[in-house]
Amino acid sequence: MNRKKRDSLAVSAPKALVAVFSALLPLPMTGQTIVDNDGHGATTEAPLLNYDRTLDEVVVTALGLSREKKALGYSAQSLNSELLTRSADNNFLGNLSGKLSGVRITGSQADIGSSRIIIRGETSIAGENQPLFVIDGVPVDNSQLNSQGVGRDFKNAIADINAEDIESLTVLKGPNASALYGSRAAHGAIVITTKSGRRQKGLGINITSSNRISFAATLPKFQNVFGQGADGRFSYVDGKGAGINDGVDESWGPKLNIGLNIPQFDSPLDANGNRTATPWISHPDNVKDFFRTGFTTSNGISIARSDDNYHFRIGYNFEKQNSIVPNASTRKSNFTFNTDYNLTDWLSVGANGQYVVYDSPSMPGISGRSNMTMLQFIWGGRQVDMASLKADYNRNWNASYYSNPFWTTEYNTVSQDRHRLIGNIHVNFHLYKGLDLLFRESTDWYNDRRKSKVKWGTSGTPYGSYSEDAYMVKEDNTELLLTYNRQINSDWSVDALAGYNIRNKKYENNYQAAPRLAVAELYTLTNSRDQLVSSNDFYRLRQYGLYASATAGYKGLAYLTVTGRNDWSSTLPKKNNSYFYPSVTASVLLDRAFSLRNEKIDYLKLRGGWSQVGSDADPYQLATVFESEAAFKGNPLQTSSMEGKNPDLKPERTFSYEAGLEGSFFGGRLSFDAAVYQTDSKDQILKLATTAASKYTSQVRNAGHIRNRGLELQLSGIPVKTRDFQWNVDVNYSINRSKVIELDREGLIKSYQIGNPGIQIIAPVGGAYGTLFGTTYQRDGSGNIIVDENGLPKVSTTSRELGHFTPNWTGGISNTFRYKDFTLSFLIDASIGGKIYSNTNRTGRYTGVLASTLPGRDADHGGVWYYKNAQGDNVGIPTPDYTTSADGLYHAVVNGVDTRVYQDGIIVDGVNEKGEKNNVITSAEKYYHRVYSIAEANIWDASYIKLREVALTYNLPHAILSKLHLTDASVSLTGRNLWIIHKNLPNVDPEAAHSTGNAQGYESLSLPTTRSLGISLNLKF
Repeated sequence: MNRKKRDSLAVSAPKALVAVFSALLPLPMTGQTIVDNDGHGATTEAPLLNYDRTLDEVVVTALGLSREKKALGYSAQSLNSELLTRSADNNFLGNLSGKLSGVRITGSQADIGSSRIIIRGETSIAGENQPLFVIDGVPVDNSQLNSQGVGRDFKNAIADINAEDIESLTVLKGPNASALYGSRAAHGAIVITTKSGRRQKGLGINITSSNRISFAATLPKFQNVFGQGADGRFSYVDGKGAGINDGVDESWGPKLNIGLNIPQFDSPLDANGNRTATPWISHPDNVKDFFRTGFTTSNGISIARSDDNYHFRIGYNFEKQNSIVPNASTRKSNFTFNTDYNLTDWLSVGANGQYVVYDSPSMPGISGRSNMTMLQFIWGGRQVDMASLKADYNRNWNASYYSNPFWTTEYNTVSQDRHRLIGNIHVNFHLYKGLDLLFRESTDWYNDRRKSKVKWGTSGTPYGSYSEDAYMVKEDNTELLLTYNRQINSDWSVDALAGYNIRNKKYENNYQAAPRLAVAELYTLTNSRDQLVSSNDFYRLRQYGLYASATAGYKGLAYLTVTGRNDWSSTLPKKNNSYFYPSVTASVLLDRAFSLRNEKIDYLKLRGGWSQVGSDADPYQLATVFESEAAFKGNPLQTSSMEGKNPDLKPERTFSYEAGLEGSFFGGRLSFDAAVYQTDSKDQILKLATTAASKYTSQVRNAGHIRNRGLELQLSGIPVKTRDFQWNVDVNYSINRSKVIELDREGLIKSYQIGNPGIQIIAPVGGAYGTLFGTTYQRDGSGNIIVDENGLPKVSTTSRELGHFTPNWTGGISNTFRYKDFTLSFLIDASIGGKIYSNTNRTGRYTGVLASTLPGRDADHGGVWYYKNAQGDNVGIPTPDYTTSADGLYHAVVNGVDTRVYQDGIIVDGVNEKGEKNNVITSAEKYYHRVYSIAEANIWDASYIKLREVALTYNLPHAILSKLHLTDASVSLTGRNLWIIHKNLPNVDPEAAHSTGNAQGYESLSLPTTRSLGISLNLKF
């Protein structure tokens, strides 16, 4: 065999063999050649068995078993290594955005943070909604772990995985696909297979290197017309209120850039130690100047070999990331090992695993005055010079609430150090032809330690503080799996399994804090001037499972699969701790059943299924116990929990129905996969609020029924294909609708609160999960806004529904163009519909820092001129002949008297309580302060369309590879999050989430998301 070009194949063969080959595989011609080597050098065109024919594709499914896709009665979508690493994100979940139908991924803030993944909507009202992750058969943890709420967005645990180590990723959507995994897979499963040494070419050495720079991409649009202060006045003395409004952290002060000189925080001192007046000018890029250019480098090497009896792969990758936030960075080292060895014809052994060391000297702050990055930029002064603050960390523009932002990032740190082991050992007994017995022992263990430091002298925490937060998570699984795969006769085949699983999980959290330091700069728990604050949380759970599955195939055209699993859980009462759940799926290849296969139709499959999955409770929900409190005068103190437990808990149950149609046409040039589904989750375990007269403020109950219905569509095509050029298009589209059917069987409870971050996020009976509920403008019967006697909009006394955070539909379109050795690909994805509550816009309008507050602030921006009469009422006047005082106030002669006048008048479009047209003037400052309190005014459409990633790759041709003694080599230029093509939410990225919990649909002073550019190199020897 001679490889002449990367896209051609020449095979020596007799003419007769060429004829037979062509007759057996009547495929469209591909431009490849099979060379007749009869001594005459003749060539004969023949089809090449590759992408042009959809054959019996194999995917990795539940329990890590490979199944022919034609036999699956449910949706399973796979991504290969190339798609996962084409334009890498530091949290590999980000690499899935826009590539999978029915999968919604929400990124957190900035470039270091967590991601949330949901498959086919939220199916649990109060519990976990993210899918189960399985790596090489090992269920792995994906917790975020932030029980103490220290104001940092720690990465979710699955971010430990290095995308370069992944061979393939399969998304099993919904309970039908993952019924055998048990209760944790009620929300779907993501099955990851890591790279191995199988079918390795050459020496098996692979070297990867990538470097990326990132920039703040979604900074708010600030106004640069007015500076710090209130009522148009400001003068700095100490930043604590000794001056004129110098303790105010808002920008309702004098107008900038009009020649004023005002004492400021960095003004020189005169002989008496007083601040001198300096130019009152804007610094338009002061927030932008705070952020730096981020940089990420990732370098790895792996060695893989194989022969008939063994294969192995070992690898190491080191990644370092410097965030756009000063002093924030992470480091991660991944050590991987994967091997299998055939000891005899009937016995093979193997092991695979990875050890991860992840640490961060400091994580970016997302909440809390002592560390939150964006807080003092949204509560801020637009005249603040960031270069001056950076030059001296002891300088401070406002001492009432904040420290210098560089002081905060440099000294008030939260570090993280995580060590993790994921792996398994397995023994496979080949008992008989088609009959195998697998024993597997696996573990996922990690220690995660965080240390929080607040420096002595920090505003609001003058003595500083120190805390240590330590987590230990460990899950062990013991599994015995018997599989049988046999072609019974020419018509029937069987693929069956039976297994046994023991799951043990431990969790522990120990927290201790020194609230105030006794001595500055000494960060130890013993250096505390107060009694230490401490807490401990610990649990264990054990679960036993028996499961079985059988697939019967008929003539390779029809398949029926039946599964069943029974679990016994330690978290449920003895009388309810055993629960059984089955599933039934079927698929029929219509092209074979009705003889439809021809040169136009490759295959056409109809599939469908039903499943039921059970789910146990969190540990320790059965019995109410006493809780230990801080000692009182040296005496131990215990109190009764205000949460009533339930000794009669039952397992949650999720029922799922799915039907799908998939097909391939024109030799693989066009293919599609469509699915419809419904899931019903019942008997959910909720903590329902109760009256304190019952001894408890909440009680644990089985209640709640939520339904999700949806449609998914995947479409792939090759519009153009020649010898040198090919254009591939992949489109995905999905719709999901959720509805809360009931919360209690009595019908007394009408809604369940998921979160309350300034707006209620609820699950209302008859409504969508994640409904936003809050205050509104008061309106009359015609919909007009009602204003009060001061001309300000009135706030409703009750709340109402303001939309829901789930989108109406999501989708993505990926284009890949290959020309000879060059490949250009780009991905556009979209999320359309849904609502988001924006605290950035809400707060930024209150403080006057956003450009959206300019309307009405002066005459140039539509403001009305007025003065205040003796009664304090605002009286409108025509544009006066005014003067500006040295401190920026406006004066004019009104009724023969020199009077302070204003040009920031706003007349709200509305009616008074009598129904008369409003004509009362209010100040812009008071107007924007009022809308801060109206949730309706701070709700936005969460739609977006993004150019998610672009990659240009050059694969070195064979001639160069041979000279360099390489088997493969490529270099890529990549870009990620390059362009938000469309969004309706101003000033922030509508995709940014505040956390990975269920309370979505709001953002709060978010760090900017990032845009990145990179270059990567891949060499194989």
